Amino acid sequence: MAFDMKKFMAVGTKVRINEPMDVPEYSAWDDDHGRTSAALKKRLQGMFFRGDRKLVAEIVYVAKESERERLRRKGLVKIRIKDQAGSMLTITADPKTLVPCN
Repeated sequence: MAFDMKKFMAVGTKVRINEPMDVPEYSAWDDDHGRTSAALKKRLQGMFFRGDRKLVAEIVYVAKESERERLRRKGLVKIRIKDQAGSMLTITADPKTLVPCN
């Protein structure tokens, strides 16, 4: 997924937030049909954008071409966040705010 000539991250790249911030308005999570509570989703999303080192996040592949195009137009990517307890959440994020993990 190419966004700018300066910013290219392949699917599966482990990422973290560059600078801690509040949860941006454009960031939304995918519907998992009630598997995860809304409180846990909010907590994981907030922890990621605050830069919590306990979370692991990676860029995920979007299978639907229409959704890929919509995200590309908005300049967003999908990332999957995992915590130590095994909970997962897929959210949208701006690739300009992400940096690859070492």
